[in-house]
Amino acid sequence: MSSTVEHTHDPVPSRWPIIVAAGVGLIPIGLVANAHGRKEGLGLIAAGLLVTLLTAGKWWGELLRDKFLGRDAVDADSRLKRSFALFIVSEAAIFASFFAALFYARYHAPVWPPEGMPHFEILLPAVNTGILLFSSVTLHLAHTAIFKGRRDGVIAALLMTIFLGSLFLCGQAYEYGFLNGSAFNIKSGIFGTTFFMLTGFHGLHVLVGIIYLNVVYGAAIRGRITPEQHFPLQAASWYWHFVDIVWVCVFTIVYLL
Repeated sequence: MSSTVEHTHDPVPSRWPIIVAAGVGLIPIGLVANAHGRKEGLGLIAAGLLVTLLTAGKWWGELLRDKFLGRDAVDADSRLKRSFALFIVSEAAIFASFFAALFYARYHAPVWPPEGMPHFEILLPAVNTGILLFSSVTLHLAHTAIFKGRRDGVIAALLMTIFLGSLFLCGQAYEYGFLNGSAFNIKSGIFGTTFFMLTGFHGLHVLVGIIYLNVVYGAAIRGRITPEQHFPLQAASWYWHFVDIVWVCVFTIVYLL
């Protein structure tokens, strides 16, 4: 009688996921505290962002160093794809709740924007939209280049995507500074709250995406992204395209409508 032993390669236990979760948890706590006038709120937000970004990079780098071979590589790739797809679905649910709050506020408001609130300029958000959409193209080129064995093409496309994402954040920061100069901020009633929470949460996702792209860029330089094992690049592509789709919805609903 013979028996078949099935072996699966599970990721090495890591302390980084729980630390990342703690950092992410500090951000909404800080937002609520700041909304209630507590001075510690901004400190909690800053600490949460710092912990999240630093430890997320450590976690992703650790995952990239974990090698899978043979059947383990197939099983690991399947598990990672399912897990990441569920992660994107959960992120979509969060953005859906923000959009639902915005639609609810608009439906019950006699006029939108409410009196005294600014009417947004279209030019800068439109340029930002073009920048972000073009960054999706460059990241797709990186994904295509890996199958052609062109590591230099992957590296160049990743650098261009990182640059475009950073340019988008600079444009958003400029817009925030201009609006704050008009005494419009997150405390400016439901209009200000929905605007800054929706666009700011999206901007946070762009920032996290840039951090992840830098991790993938470092792995590509070291030759760890190959046609056989390229899930980190594929995950970055999925995430970045998702962020772009969300921004198109934001631009259409918040600015155009």
